[in-house]
Amino acid sequence: MSEGIKEVESKVAPPTIQCPSCDSMLPHKLGEVTCSVCKAVSRIDHKPTRDSWVDEKVSCPDCPKILRVGVDERPCALRCSSCSSVFKVVPKVVKVEVSCPSCERQLRIRPRPGKRRINCPACSESFHVTF
Repeated sequence: MSEGIKEVESKVAPPTIQCPSCDSMLPHKLGEVTCSVCKAVSRIDHKPTRDSWVDEKVSCPDCPKILRVGVDERPCALRCSSCSSVFKVVPKVVKVEVSCPSCERQLRIRPRPGKRRINCPACSESFHVTF
């Protein structure tokens, strides 16, 4: 696809799945997935997610038309039947909430496998989270 293609984020994300080898969180996608911790390769499929992707409705970014995606993969390209605009439906960005152990502020972060250090923007406390 060429540069300048508009993107619309999907409203549906695959479920969180743990690696069968090391129990770390796998990337949020379907198909062949490689664990970023132990490098084990798993084949992930989830029929309810695929069905929801097919039935998902998105707004055209260039006109008021609502379109049924009709495709069980993300990302995918669509062409609006009204204005002929071409755009891409991209995977949903999954975020989770974690609480700062010092000030209890709720922080929204993208989960990544393994352990990572977070700095709270409210109180500057540094702490670890593990997914």
